[in-house]
Amino acid sequence: MGQTHQANMHYLVNDSRLATAFETLDELHSAAADGRLHLLTTMTPRELLGWLRDLMYTAQETIEEIEDGMERQAPPLRLIK
Repeated sequence: MGQTHQANMHYLVNDSRLATAFETLDELHSAAADGRLHLLTTMTPRELLGWLRDLMYTAQETIEEIEDGMERQAPPLRLIK
């Protein structure tokens, strides 16, 4: 008789991981506002701007995909007198 393997469900995105990403961006923002980015990263400002623009683009595209999916799944609302 063969072994039965259970699928190991592991979610890659959860509140904790998103909170960590937010904290990183918040730290970058504080450092940029205080003029101390050089203490937080070895990236050049141009490299950092490239990463931040890529993150913003990807986040915006993800938001649009999620919202599009929600619109397709939402039942139409009907007003009844």
